[in-house]
Amino acid sequence: MLFADVIGQQLVKQRLLQSVKDERVSHALMFLGPEGSGNLALALAFATYLVCENRSDSDSCGHCSACIKMNKLVHPDVTFSFPVASRKDEKISKPKSLDYIKEWRESVLGNPYLVYTKWVEDLDIENKQGLISVDEAGDIVSRLSLKSVESVYKIVVIWVPERMNTAAANKLLKIIEEPPENTLFFLVAEQFEQMLPTITSRIQLVKVNRLQDEEMISALMKIHDQGAEVARRIAQRSNGNYNEALKILSNDTAEADLNQWFILWMRACFKADVIRITELCDEFAGQSRETQKMYLEHAQSVARECLIINYAERSLIRMEGKELEDLKRFAPFIHIDNAESFVEELNSASYHLERNANSRILFTDLSFKIHRLIYSAS
Repeated sequence: MLFADVIGQQLVKQRLLQSVKDERVSHALMFLGPEGSGNLALALAFATYLVCENRSDSDSCGHCSACIKMNKLVHPDVTFSFPVASRKDEKISKPKSLDYIKEWRESVLGNPYLVYTKWVEDLDIENKQGLISVDEAGDIVSRLSLKSVESVYKIVVIWVPERMNTAAANKLLKIIEEPPENTLFFLVAEQFEQMLPTITSRIQLVKVNRLQDEEMISALMKIHDQGAEVARRIAQRSNGNYNEALKILSNDTAEADLNQWFILWMRACFKADVIRITELCDEFAGQSRETQKMYLEHAQSVARECLIINYAERSLIRMEGKELEDLKRFAPFIHIDNAESFVEELNSASYHLERNANSRILFTDLSFKIHRLIYSAS
């Protein structure tokens, strides 16, 4: 992965390049950015730059042995750690990243803007949640006890460190604080608040912002051969999220399906239709934990769209067509007085899903809470 392959983020690239030029590369960096911003792509590009045998002032050469290996994610001095869980009928009692490195390479090479929900889907672990365990942390420490093979640096890329449990974090504290010489940690995260303070206090933050519309438009025109008008429309709808732009570009029906599900759910909630709520609850409970969280996150996004419809400039609205027309009819029920409570209830539900709450009970309770909130606007 070259810096040239990373969409936008010019200021971040310049800071990283300058740190190398000044010989002030931090031993522990956190590439923190929202979904689709390119934080993983930037971490991979920086790792490639550091191990490149013929780098320029602005990028890796892309042709040396190190670059070729990094393009396949097989460089011996750059290792990866990420959330895993054993699949059904597997006999791996304590799964670690190395057990699934082949699958992870395929996923990342397929899309360097990979998100956790897609990885869980690719890994096919059903309703389980991926974890970076204490055994994984021990494996990281073991890897770093070996000398580098080809590069000056040994680099560990920890993807989605939010999924690291407390025991794993504690095991890594000392080596992150006092790593072996020329050993670097790159943590790639989306949710800073979910990280343990003992970890965040030992790292340097690299903040990766959402992509600007012009950056997205340029990428869609250059990489995907889209016309300026189509690229602009997709950029506005994707809200700085490259993965969202790819969904729209490929005419993925997932968002439309989520919008339809949301409208059906809200109708059932408004009427307190117990039979329909039960049917939707069964559908919800039949999904994986990550899909359930995706549903709730989408509901929060729709609440934002309702507020924009009601109070803001129409140019900010991301939806269009039938989905927008359906939402316009529902929007009056999400207003300035109940929107905060609406989002808080959705956040609370997501929080308890993370902690393995019974999804059927949770969703039923949430539906009747939503009923009380939207009925107050009728």
